[in-house]
Amino acid sequence: MDRRKFIFNTSLAAASIPLLSAFIKANEATSPISQNLTLPKALKKGDNIGVIAPGGAIFNNSSIEKCKIKLDAVGLNIIAGKTLSTQHGYLSDTDENRAKEIMEMFTNPKIKGILAMRGGSGCARVLPFLDYDVIKQNCKPFIGMSDITALLTAFYTKAEMTSFHGPVGYSTWTDFTKKYFRETLFDKKETEMLAPDHSDFYTISKGLAQGELIGGNLTVFSQLVGTPYLPDMRGKLLFMEDINEEPYRVDRMLMQLKLAGILSKVNGVIIGEFRKCDPEEPEKSLSLKQVLQDHLSNLNIPVFYGAKFGHIKDKWTLPIGIKAEMNANIGSLKLLEPAVI
Repeated sequence: MDRRKFIFNTSLAAASIPLLSAFIKANEATSPISQNLTLPKALKKGDNIGVIAPGGAIFNNSSIEKCKIKLDAVGLNIIAGKTLSTQHGYLSDTDENRAKEIMEMFTNPKIKGILAMRGGSGCARVLPFLDYDVIKQNCKPFIGMSDITALLTAFYTKAEMTSFHGPVGYSTWTDFTKKYFRETLFDKKETEMLAPDHSDFYTISKGLAQGELIGGNLTVFSQLVGTPYLPDMRGKLLFMEDINEEPYRVDRMLMQLKLAGILSKVNGVIIGEFRKCDPEEPEKSLSLKQVLQDHLSNLNIPVFYGAKFGHIKDKWTLPIGIKAEMNANIGSLKLLEPAVI
């Protein structure tokens, strides 16, 4: 049966079916950040996009030309940052130089948005070198994923602005990816997203919930616990994904979130596809699905697996801090407000 047939207006359903209200969890409290959240201006055709490497080094020069083609397909022009052609070990440059370039991209009025060429490693190292007041004053779309999670989270917490978990320059910009990129960043739409029928979608805990979106790569996000860059997680919709992590490591990271009280505060959990996370020795390991069930099935909040973001070809573009509604019964996520002005 096509689960799309079960999509309905949740507010009307809640009113007409009293029992359903037990499964709908709304935002418990409006956070100070949400009240002061700054939204960037919408992108438009012909805008210049600064492309940088705020984490790992770029070892393939042809990727810059490929990125130009990808951005041209959505009507944007590339302005290549210096870090696309520098190297400092596995990093693209020193912490200070990478932070300096981020600041230059925000303050340059000719650049209307910023795209990370890749994640890699090292983004958390630049966080202490950024001026978050200046970033907020020059708010513009900042887009990336994987290790870029550190920057997206810090921009929300310290600069009180929306940034976007979406494709990087290295990504495969499929028609699916471009559709949600445009809808979220160009069209000011309250986009509705649904995990395709051919995906690995499954429900861990049924229900609907509303809250502000926060999350990204699980490894990077969990490492921000205990730092000043992780926001108050009360009432949030937490989304997470990862790649190349054994189930025991996913177990460890989820346990970190649980012991820190984060999983007991959020209104719902949206899990992307965990790629290449099968155990090398299955007979000696829990499966990934077992680990997720152990940590997330008894939280009394909606949880589903198979959302389209992260290290996969087809991606949604998810705005950090924007209020959304998830439906774990069908694997859907709907933005309840535009993410750009």
